[in-house]
Amino acid sequence: MRAGAPGHDENNNENREPSMNASMPALLPLIPTKLAIPVLPPGLLERPRLDEWQLRLPQVRLAVLHAASGFGKTTLAAQWARAFDGRVAWLQLHASDNLALQFGRYLTQALDRQLDAGCPLSAALAEQGQVSLDALFTQLLAELPGEHEAILIVLDEFEVLHERELIAGLRFFLRHMPSWMTLLVCSRRLPELGVAELRVKHQLLLLDARQLAFEDDEVQALLELGVPVSINREQVERLNRRIGGWPCALQLALQEVQTSRGMDLFLENLLLGHPDIRDYMREQVIDGLPQDLHGFLEATCLLDRFDAALADRLTEACHGREMLERLERGGLFIQPLDSLRRWYSYHPLFAVFLQGELRTHQPQRVNQLHLRAAEALLAEGMPEEAARHAVQAGDPQQVAEILQRHGRAFYRQGRLGLLQQCLETLPEPVIAGSPLLTLLQAWVSQNSYQFDHVERWFKAAELALQRSCSEQDWARIVCEFNAVRAQVAMNQGDEQRAIALAQEALTCEPLIMRTSRVAAMSGLAEVHFVQGALPQAQKQYEEAERRAREINASHLVVWSLGQLSEIAIAQGHLQKAYTLQERAIQYIEQQNLQATPIVEFIYRVRGQVLLEWHQLDAAEQCALQGIQILDELGDQRWRLQSHALLAGVAYARGQQNACADYISQMQTMLADDRYHIDWLANAHAVMLAYWDSSQDREAIRQWLISAPPVSAGANHFSQLNARNHARAHVALGQLDSALPILRQLLTDAERHGLVMDRNRNHILLAQLHWLREERQQALDHLQRAMTLASGSGAVGSFLRVGKPIIGMLKCLLHERTLDEPEAQRATRLIQLAQQQRDFSRAIRITLDEAVIQDIINRPDVPELIRRSPLTRREWQVLSLIHAGQSNEQIADHLNVAPTTIKTHIRSLYQKLNITHRSEAVQLARDLLSKIQGD
Repeated sequence: MRAGAPGHDENNNENREPSMNASMPALLPLIPTKLAIPVLPPGLLERPRLDEWQLRLPQVRLAVLHAASGFGKTTLAAQWARAFDGRVAWLQLHASDNLALQFGRYLTQALDRQLDAGCPLSAALAEQGQVSLDALFTQLLAELPGEHEAILIVLDEFEVLHERELIAGLRFFLRHMPSWMTLLVCSRRLPELGVAELRVKHQLLLLDARQLAFEDDEVQALLELGVPVSINREQVERLNRRIGGWPCALQLALQEVQTSRGMDLFLENLLLGHPDIRDYMREQVIDGLPQDLHGFLEATCLLDRFDAALADRLTEACHGREMLERLERGGLFIQPLDSLRRWYSYHPLFAVFLQGELRTHQPQRVNQLHLRAAEALLAEGMPEEAARHAVQAGDPQQVAEILQRHGRAFYRQGRLGLLQQCLETLPEPVIAGSPLLTLLQAWVSQNSYQFDHVERWFKAAELALQRSCSEQDWARIVCEFNAVRAQVAMNQGDEQRAIALAQEALTCEPLIMRTSRVAAMSGLAEVHFVQGALPQAQKQYEEAERRAREINASHLVVWSLGQLSEIAIAQGHLQKAYTLQERAIQYIEQQNLQATPIVEFIYRVRGQVLLEWHQLDAAEQCALQGIQILDELGDQRWRLQSHALLAGVAYARGQQNACADYISQMQTMLADDRYHIDWLANAHAVMLAYWDSSQDREAIRQWLISAPPVSAGANHFSQLNARNHARAHVALGQLDSALPILRQLLTDAERHGLVMDRNRNHILLAQLHWLREERQQALDHLQRAMTLASGSGAVGSFLRVGKPIIGMLKCLLHERTLDEPEAQRATRLIQLAQQQRDFSRAIRITLDEAVIQDIINRPDVPELIRRSPLTRREWQVLSLIHAGQSNEQIADHLNVAPTTIKTHIRSLYQKLNITHRSEAVQLARDLLSKIQGD
């Protein structure tokens, strides 16, 4: 009987066919639009970095665009299809296509069209609907020609297909299709088409969310195309961090953001949970998920990162690895953090959504999950993350236990923000009853400029602890307290008290925190730095760095390297400073240090060196890296210096709107907080430069009224603060007030070896004497500045003078004898100054009628300008158009009615024979380049 089984089956099949045909429903017509490549939306952004992937399509058998909903898979596939060098068979799938018969008909029809009806037998067989998919595909493969131009088959929304016969049939087709054919699949889920085997054979092209996500440059380009206001680079990068490069959220931003402030509001809404994104996530991602996946997402959504072991602890199950694989293959918003796919995190917007759902629908579970997360993270050796969850759970007992075990490590790693969150959770008696917690609280209070709190905590600890400690132990504890007191005294400007306290702290070996001794050494070094004793400060910081490395105090290692780089800058050794910063960054990477303000400090000081070297892109990137670090910490106050650096870069580029945005943000920060004079001087310097260039004399006058007073210039920030006063007086034409300040600053800088400040003081003195028409004195100071710059490589300090530096340097080259390197530097500075767009400073230049007449007399000026010369007011209007101002802004600037400006513009256009504003901008650029010395 077994021997005759095959023949028996065949007879059965023959007997069943009439019955099957009798019950088969009529075939539905094929929908033509499902076979058409989608129309691309207007204004679509080109993404050149993906072009190389598209060029590889003919070289592979299978290409997969695999990502969650809203990542632009269909759009990219349509772009690739239109650029494909060959024919394209497109099939838009739907849940109704999850039938072998229906799918086979569509695919056969799509191919038959591209083959110019080249597979009629297969098409007829498909329409009969009487054979299996394997049989249909066998016929189709047999009917395909051996050679043909390339064909790309695109299956869009492949995730709707799951019927086993269909998937098996497609794998069969994929394995045997001719080499001139490529299958491109767009799917939320990773298709079960033998991906692993094809990858090994180099026959697979796979792009997932990491490649499809928009990069910062692409976000900026898209916003420039679709948003009616200027968005600065910091906002661009902050937006992309929040949305994780998700194109769908970008489209939402394009719809909602109409102002610069609107971007800030949109970013805030993303953190809180944007309602449209919440609805999208519910409808497109969560609805229809199995209950076990729902539970897994809820249990793990509070974690910043997790692996299978952590997931098992949170879910109290043992299928974490399986669930992670299901989530990733299913195209949910989960992303691997390492190449081994051990650690994962949720997409930032998905995490915000899940956490919002949890708090809304199961608020009672939130604390429980935080507590469970804290316990799990501790068990997995992740105390910092455990501490954050213990704080969120509001469990003082667990927080105290974590700090007793790991608080010293938190401090060594510079996790002062985390320490502050932990300590705020604890009752005061608990802190006062522990010398360790008291010291941690004191350092946190000092770091937050809450200086009066430091002594209050020490007195509370004295009452709680002194009687229970031996006299010797208490003396050692007091020495550790004095290390903190020394830093407080330093920050309060009491340098002698700071020295005395630091020296007392160094008389005993620490009992509680080994870092106390290093902190005292660092405090002494800082006093010498502030007093202008740079060699002593350098020696002590080098010793502090060595001791910090011995005890693995990474925070103090990085701090010492940063301070050493600032000493090198003050001494005019910019390359040495840059090398020290490089050492610090390498150390940060080696130690895998997480985001802390001290890491931002290194990037920011590095950016200041790069700005002085006029490497604007690199300087901007340093500031943006610093802000990204601080963004993760969630502390706005530390961003002031990075924003000042960004404003300086925008100023150097002549980007008036961006500079104004950064200045506005800085003013908000300055109004809400108190800062050290170093921070204030840096911020005020760029604000004064902006006000001077935009001719906001009133802002400069108001600044002089409330500015920090001038003090002895023993250090770089006292020098900068006093130089700010001098700059303000120069901008207001009060040259006699500026001169004595600068002379004293120069004397102080020479006494203390502040080479960079000597350089900058000479430059400003040169500018001042030039304005006083004291030509030889101006050139004397400029020549000294050029000599100093030969050692430092300074560029930015010269360019800050603006266009007048061109004439000054040309006179220097013509009237003085410079050595070859100085002459080359002067020539390069002239070229850079000519290229620099100094926004509103061009207005001042055009007011000089003698200069305008000189331009008109140049042989390369168009004859039209000679025959129909512009009036003085028309020159003003033209230069303001060149500066990018609107008619309303020009009217406000010149204090005339908008209708008057329109009249001037009509006259301008007639005289210059132009019709559009863009032509006026280009002509102004050409004419003003002659003013600027090109």
